[in-house]
Amino acid sequence: MLNIDLERLLYTVQIDFKTEVTKIAGQVFSDTEFQLSTRKIGKVHAALVVPETYLKLLNEDYQNIVDNNLAITFKSQNRAVGNFQVNYLPKINILTISGYYKEGTAYLCYSPAMNPDWYNGRGYKIARPDCIGEKFELLANKFYPFFEEVFAV
Repeated sequence: MLNIDLERLLYTVQIDFKTEVTKIAGQVFSDTEFQLSTRKIGKVHAALVVPETYLKLLNEDYQNIVDNNLAITFKSQNRAVGNFQVNYLPKINILTISGYYKEGTAYLCYSPAMNPDWYNGRGYKIARPDCIGEKFELLANKFYPFFEEVFAV
């Protein structure tokens, strides 16, 4: 169970949260603006932010995605490569970062219990994309501990 209500996070500590998230993103993408939104992602819609192949690896934990999850969209003023989305699903300990690369959309799935995996927009496992791979992995290593602390699962 979450120790902090997601709505309270967004409305009472939004400025501090936005500042920290901006600092983390700015370490990799310096020209970003972002929109912060929350949404419920049930197991039917989870494949929109986490490739279904990856979810199936979670077995019974896959059923626990029904609580609030955090979605942050980053938009670059200059290039589409700077556009990406971060999704944090605290109940199943997954962070995904998705963005565009030369062959379409790539998803980095990060969980401390597993090695980071890359998937394309169709859900097939791919090699780490050259243009965004290293950047997204660096972001995952910074965002995950921050979100874990904020949500205090």
